[in-house]
Amino acid sequence: MKNIFSKILGLGVVGCSALLLRSFYERKNFKTVQYDVISKKIDTKKKIVFLTDLHNNSFGKNNEKLFYAIDSISPDVILIGGDMITVKDKLGIENVLPLLKRLSGRYKCIYANGNHEQRLGENKFGLNYLQYKQIIEGMGIVYLSNNSLDIDDNICVHGLDLLKKYYYRRYKGGMDTGYIKKHIDIDRDKFNILLAHSPLFIKDYEESGVDLALAGHFHGGTIRLPGGIGLMTPQFHFFSRLVVGMKRLGNMVQIIGAGLGTHSVNIRLNDMSEIVVINLKPRKKNINLVQ
Repeated sequence: MKNIFSKILGLGVVGCSALLLRSFYERKNFKTVQYDVISKKIDTKKKIVFLTDLHNNSFGKNNEKLFYAIDSISPDVILIGGDMITVKDKLGIENVLPLLKRLSGRYKCIYANGNHEQRLGENKFGLNYLQYKQIIEGMGIVYLSNNSLDIDDNICVHGLDLLKKYYYRRYKGGMDTGYIKKHIDIDRDKFNILLAHSPLFIKDYEESGVDLALAGHFHGGTIRLPGGIGLMTPQFHFFSRLVVGMKRLGNMVQIIGAGLGTHSVNIRLNDMSEIVVINLKPRKKNINLVQ
């Protein structure tokens, strides 16, 4: 009996060690995932790299591995969905700035807030929100905080800040009535891309009239179960499908990035860090061959 117990204990130790090693691997390596988004509002192809939730993680010195991976994609524009830094007990920023500076020297970059950037507004981390925003803008990066930017004649990117209460643990409500309309103007004749950090409000995003919503925040669900179900999000939503991948609702597509880092719960299992590539493509028009 004693030998059986020892064997079971030994197998448990080996199993736990294997899971910890796998989690470390998934946190310190990344993959590239691609999505095609087709719309009649798009005139010409455009390749977008979407980055989210780096949380000051490092992939090599000055994030060189991450930079070279993005550079090999050669995107038309880089959209950043927030939480690149970590603002918790202390500020984690040192691995972020070298990467952003290098990327902005080669590509058009657009940055929107996550809850960690907005947390800098509490003015207790040595660097406040306005100072951070000025640093980013000083690199030539466009910082969208409840405002918008046309990146083409018919493509507009919007950056939406979310209220603090929307990030509360186990929050399940929708947005306040008219919240999106109050903060950004959406011209439905254009192809509208919304950077809104939390994927939780997919119904509100669709009702606002945007065509593509980009989110992160949920870190791919921490431990990814079969069927794309996340075991737990940072907001303590359990067994959620709104954690990663492409979701369709009405006329809108939402793409949720698994992110590139972690914080607090430093675990990733079946949940590799990822770069998201979005290929915008025009919808082919029917050609009338009858003359």
